[in-house]
Amino acid sequence: WIPALRSDELVVDGAPIRLRLLGENLVAFRSTNGQVGLLDHRCPHRCASLFFGRNEEGGLRCVYHGWKFDANGQCVDMPGEPPESDFKNKVRTRSYPCLERSGLVWAYLGPREEPPPLPALEASMLSEEERMIQPAMRACNWLQALEGDIDTSHFGFLHMGSAKPEDFNEGTTAKYYLADRAPRYEVVSSASGTMCGAVSVPVLDDAAGRKD
Repeated sequence: WIPALRSDELVVDGAPIRLRLLGENLVAFRSTNGQVGLLDHRCPHRCASLFFGRNEEGGLRCVYHGWKFDANGQCVDMPGEPPESDFKNKVRTRSYPCLERSGLVWAYLGPREEPPPLPALEASMLSEEERMIQPAMRACNWLQALEGDIDTSHFGFLHMGSAKPEDFNEGTTAKYYLADRAPRYEVVSSASGTMCGAVSVPVLDDAAGRKD
């Protein structure tokens, strides 16, 4: 399961959103009944981008020939086919299961069999009053971003130039990871994955003769 986007980005019968997950170009939309759909961004007919499609009456309609797909990827309308034709029932586009929790749309891009339950991560179980979702775009590989967030030992070198005097005031936490360039890392394995954190040692303030 991957946190794909914020729930409030998708409006019922609103414009689809283009996104890229694990190297796949996709479109997300919220159907008339509120269900979230996550489809391959190319229509399987003539490969037109469904990002330009119309989200209407229970499906995303391709602007090229009007083929419409529901949130599960099933074609539900082919205007160019005779009324008695059942060809639309034989056409699907690639789709991925989605679930919503704590203001996020989670997408499952794993094996096609029944997906596992959505992990009960503590951060994803918080109430609306206890959480803040703030997306950020980073021009790097996801692994570089992950490693950079875990590696706090570089803060005191790379980011010291951007530190402000108030970062070192009493009660702030920035002074710990900026001043301690050799933190101790603790790693814990859990059912939902690996958790890790850096423990910074209190720093002696020679001028004040005290420890923070």
